[in-house]
Amino acid sequence: MRTVWKRIWLLGGALALAWLLSGCSFFSSAESLFTLPQLPIEYTDLSDQIQALIADGYEYASPTGGRNIQSVQMVDLDGDGDEEAVAFFRRTSDEKPLKIFIFRASEDSYEQLCTVESSGSAIDSVYYRDLSGDGKQELIVGWRIGADVQTVAVYAIGNQPATLMQSGYIRYNIEELDGDGVPSLLVLRADDEGSSLAEFYSWQDDKMAVSYTARLSGTMAELVRGSVVSGVLNEDARAVFITGISDESMASTDILTYRQGAGLVNAALDQRTGRPGVVFPYMQLRPQDIDGDGSIEVPNPMADESGQLTGVVEWLRFDERGRSERVMTTYHHLSGGWYFILPAEWDDRVKITNSERGAYEVQTVFTVDDADVLSIYTLTGENRENRALRGNRVVLKRQTGTVYAGELLSGAETYKAPEELLRQNFKLIVNQWTNG
Repeated sequence: MRTVWKRIWLLGGALALAWLLSGCSFFSSAESLFTLPQLPIEYTDLSDQIQALIADGYEYASPTGGRNIQSVQMVDLDGDGDEEAVAFFRRTSDEKPLKIFIFRASEDSYEQLCTVESSGSAIDSVYYRDLSGDGKQELIVGWRIGADVQTVAVYAIGNQPATLMQSGYIRYNIEELDGDGVPSLLVLRADDEGSSLAEFYSWQDDKMAVSYTARLSGTMAELVRGSVVSGVLNEDARAVFITGISDESMASTDILTYRQGAGLVNAALDQRTGRPGVVFPYMQLRPQDIDGDGSIEVPNPMADESGQLTGVVEWLRFDERGRSERVMTTYHHLSGGWYFILPAEWDDRVKITNSERGAYEVQTVFTVDDADVLSIYTLTGENRENRALRGNRVVLKRQTGTVYAGELLSGAETYKAPEELLRQNFKLIVNQWTNG
């Protein structure tokens, strides 16, 4: 989302470039050389209105999370091709201190269209989506009311903003599961008994209302520590993977998907017991498309006989009836920021050891049966580039401050580990974000 200031900066650069291309003489007066480009009247007017608010005691209150965190955001809310300006402020002396001002573009200026306001201490996040299917984008806002109280509200923007729904939440997300092309609002909250619920709000009978409800296996505290991941389950079925992390470091994942004729179903429930069947040790990994096939897989970290996690992870793909299949096995070196895809031929035969080779070098050796097949080195320090090429090492990846190198060992040929496999199967861990 572009801010007003970014657009002004770009415009100023374009005007400066136009001045250079116009062939102006270097013998122009000093006054003309140092004159700033004239801003478009509409942006000057908008800036003046924002400055007036600040002079009146308002301060910027940018959203603290999500993707849209600018103090002033430009977005076409009504679908007419002109962007509205959405500005976020706070004035602590007001009964409802949090304000969202909507400015509408007119011929040569901006005029204030409406104001959305709330009590509370902060704006958690804001999103713009067409939830009613009328071509206009609604404003979805997460308000922080108190230390443990959050509410999410959906507003239709006009001369007077209309509140379409409002609910307490621990997380929320925007989803499209049933294939009708109109997204729904997913709200995770606790019911009166403290149990965790997932509620889908959708547009029906000219209003936002709960269309589906599902009970979740995790508590609210566990869901705060977990994640919400949207994606494809298999083929054309979309799903939401909701994971809670227990105090015992166990990850319980609910898989909500839409099944024709049955509505919203939880594919993670054991069909015989009704209890969640996707409960695995937690290893700071969340469901993701690990193999790049477009479907989301769930991580199942492996442990040794003492219960310690080994770093080896099975990745499971589920269907809408909860049946799973393993699609890949990896070794994740979390502290090093990388993982390696283990060949299927190595299953149950590979042993992985890590050792420090000085202060700035960690060696990870992959041993199949009793043969050392390959090593991966995580190198830091000033001479990391030189050490990455020592002996038979080859550079795999570079990041700021770190070089990753690999080396084939004596068992590489026997266990079918050419240099091509070393390069292709080595991957960097990429941080991923969620909404809400």
